[in-house]
Amino acid sequence: MWRLERLSTALLVGLAMLLAWPAMAGDQAELESRLEQLRAEIVRIQARLDSDLASRDALRLELAEAERGVADAERRRRATRQALDEAEQRIAVLERRMAAITAEADEVSELLGAQLRVAHQQGGQSRLKLLLNQDDPRILARQMAYHGYLSRARLALLAELEALQDQLEDGRRELAGEQAQLMVLETQQLEELEQLETARRGRDAAMRQLETQIASQAARLAQMQEDAAELEQLIEELALALQDIPMELEVPSILSLQGQLPMPADGPLKRRFGDARGGELRWNGWLIGAGSGVTVRAIAHGRVAYADWLRGYGMLLIIDHGDGVMSLYGHNESLLHGVGDWVAPGDAIALVGESGGGEAGLYFELRRDGRPVNPAQWLARP
Repeated sequence: MWRLERLSTALLVGLAMLLAWPAMAGDQAELESRLEQLRAEIVRIQARLDSDLASRDALRLELAEAERGVADAERRRRATRQALDEAEQRIAVLERRMAAITAEADEVSELLGAQLRVAHQQGGQSRLKLLLNQDDPRILARQMAYHGYLSRARLALLAELEALQDQLEDGRRELAGEQAQLMVLETQQLEELEQLETARRGRDAAMRQLETQIASQAARLAQMQEDAAELEQLIEELALALQDIPMELEVPSILSLQGQLPMPADGPLKRRFGDARGGELRWNGWLIGAGSGVTVRAIAHGRVAYADWLRGYGMLLIIDHGDGVMSLYGHNESLLHGVGDWVAPGDAIALVGESGGGEAGLYFELRRDGRPVNPAQWLARP
């Protein structure tokens, strides 16, 4: 309990405000208000973490800022890529629609041409000529009816052709607008890729400086112990901040899904729960050997409780699943959700990276009532 005493007065006041709210899960406005307070509490927790970090280790704070920069740049690049894909899909739809309209206009033009040829073969006689030149009233009636039919058909085809040409013109204007937007997005994508590469170079430089600082095995072990303690404190603080935030949806309890949960990412297990890390430290989760940029997915319904940098774990995302269960996803290059977001099983939540130092891959951990549990007892491995 000694860690709880380190909570700032502001955090305690904020938590008291959260606990004072009545449980009104059905009131959306009430829930949103409480979520905003939760986000404010997480911001205060992160500020405390950064303050502690700055007072102890300027190099690690530099690494944190560099890796946040990489994460932000990658998130922007991904959003722009999605916008590009959507624009390209709209352009493809427009082009198919314009091709169909053009084909229809060609058919109408052919029909109109055929009718004009028939009219020409009839001598191009007007109604007045038919009246003056025809003796038999029955033949005259048939000729007049046929002449009227051809005239109405031509007018209808002309109107249809005009409408199709208007649609084509509208399509051309819309296509030009989409193509202009595509060019803007492509330029933006190139700029964001350059920013991402710059951020990655800054991250790598900060990482090299940090590795030089902790070259000895003793220093590395001491660092891991401090990292583990930092995570323990964060979990305790999050549990307090989340205890009055209800789940939005009626979903199966994660406890009922034990042994059936999906893997958060594909890849071999490089480190397993309980493996030795050095000294008395052991792995509290799995290190999954997924490649950089691979999508990380939520294992179950839940709400994002934390989405930021944490020493030793890099860009870390924590999901609260209810019933005292949390899942942790560390060493990501970029996070795709923020605090308070509701996620469903299989939702993309992050991209695999190597932030925070250590081995590349996804660090995955499960906690129940604050204590690490073996993922092998919860996840169904293929």
